[in-house]
Amino acid sequence: MKINIIENNHTSYHIVHNVNSTEAERYACMELQKYLYLSTNTLLPVFSDKCQKRSKEIIIGNARDSNINIELKGLSNEAYIIKEVDEDIYISGNSSRSILYGVYKFLEAFINFRCFTKDCEKYDNINNLTIDKDYKLIQDFTFEYREVYFRDAFDGDFAAKNMLNSNLADLSNKHGNKVKWYNFHHSFSDLLNPKDYFDTHPEYFSLIDGKRVKEHTELCLSNPDVFKICLEKLRSWIINNSECDIFSVAQDEWMGHFIKMACECENCKKIDDENNSQSGSIITFVNKLANALQEEFPNKLIHTFAYQYSRRTPTKVIPHENVIVRLCNIECSWSKSIEESATINPDGRDGMFLNDLINWSKITNHLYIWDYAVNFRNYLLPFPNFRSMTKNIELYKKYNVKGLLMQGNFSYGGKGYFDELKSYVSARLLSDTVESLDTLIKDFCENYYGIKSSHYIIDYLNMWEDEIYDKTLWLYDDADSLLYTDELVEKGLNLLTLAYNEADNNIYKERIEKLQLGMEYAYLVRLEIDYPNRDKLIDEFYEKTKKHHITEIMERTSLEFSIDVMKKSRYAKDRPNWYSLYYIMK
Repeated sequence: MKINIIENNHTSYHIVHNVNSTEAERYACMELQKYLYLSTNTLLPVFSDKCQKRSKEIIIGNARDSNINIELKGLSNEAYIIKEVDEDIYISGNSSRSILYGVYKFLEAFINFRCFTKDCEKYDNINNLTIDKDYKLIQDFTFEYREVYFRDAFDGDFAAKNMLNSNLADLSNKHGNKVKWYNFHHSFSDLLNPKDYFDTHPEYFSLIDGKRVKEHTELCLSNPDVFKICLEKLRSWIINNSECDIFSVAQDEWMGHFIKMACECENCKKIDDENNSQSGSIITFVNKLANALQEEFPNKLIHTFAYQYSRRTPTKVIPHENVIVRLCNIECSWSKSIEESATINPDGRDGMFLNDLINWSKITNHLYIWDYAVNFRNYLLPFPNFRSMTKNIELYKKYNVKGLLMQGNFSYGGKGYFDELKSYVSARLLSDTVESLDTLIKDFCENYYGIKSSHYIIDYLNMWEDEIYDKTLWLYDDADSLLYTDELVEKGLNLLTLAYNEADNNIYKERIEKLQLGMEYAYLVRLEIDYPNRDKLIDEFYEKTKKHHITEIMERTSLEFSIDVMKKSRYAKDRPNWYSLYYIMK
């Protein structure tokens, strides 16, 4: 049996919130009213439950003294419920944020609402809206922390509509706030900086090859004075930032693939040797901090990294219940999923990472992942990891990962390969969508690039996904990588030209033009130095990048510098596939 909410653009329903509702609950009511009106041209009035019931209602939160939340007992504070009872519809949750999520889920389910980017949404245009009698949906999240680390995903409305609780997103009270970190990065030098302490207390820092080190150093984690200083600093962070949930106590980043950083003093080395990993001294130190602060701050979590030299799981010490361990896969390849690569080469980088993932999952219930979806060497070049990313997220679920950050291009003024699409797909996957990857891509491309152009765009995306599978995709591939052959660049240019020519409005054309920049870059940097009008073509490329508000195409490198290097050099076509910048020609 169907219940009519809206019939022939008429309704007898009202939207009702508690008279003492939060800002987020009232915002949820207004969002529900807004999108139902846009979809059906029917306005549902919004009232507080101070008003007597007049007709059938959509009841938000605990309005009308609803106890519907009892069905969410035992679930997280982000769990929500949508339920039909006696022709009233209840949308509630275990927090204000989850109530807003419930409203967006209702809109997704009943008017096909989607938020692709902050300025591209869709919903069906309908005259009638029905719900099944006794309809009930309860949803919680696999990942308690969902961060899409793309500049496009920092918009608060986009994040909320896609159920991200990202620390860096502009999520405010109206969105029910977010999982708030005080810091979520490398922090040893913030706790105890060698610039302030080394000259008087070199013993606070790493002993490496028999010498205390000031530059590219870490802390001597077995030193009792280091613990005291860090404990007081951490306590002050928590006291002065009580709104934050998580505080980072984590190793610094000094390209640890190549140099030694961890302290090798007798006491630190003993702890690490006992644990068969340099994570041993880190987890021991962080555990000690967590234990010292647990009674005073029982709901605060301490975060640390399992990254580079500390990635291997300790064999003796187990992380404290208030400690988050964030495992980073920066050494992996992205052309295949981690499991696929590990099956082919169990002793390779991906195989070693999978082993670490499995082992960490056995000793902590707060395992987070820092993953990547970007080429740091050049944001514009194709980084085709949609398929591997999707499979890897399923892998993380399998091993009980509780939080996931997907890092893309977060630079100000930086835009990358399918940034908008990756932001959307990542958000949906992190929020447990049941839609397939192909469905997500098709839906996005038809709405963002236009139906006429979308199949060329999808062909372009699939071309790179297909071609990359049997190769190796790193985070720092240059345009001279063996991945980007002349044939593929030419085919890519042709597909995007066809898409551009089919676009039936200027908005679609501008979006496709921005996507074309990756292939244009790959083409231009291969031209011979004496190619006719080479500098003029590069200048035209420069003007296009500025038109699209791009100020950085390489990590931490100005656009102007990149353009200057393009003019003064070219990529050699016969170079080996190694880490490089340019083959300088003049």
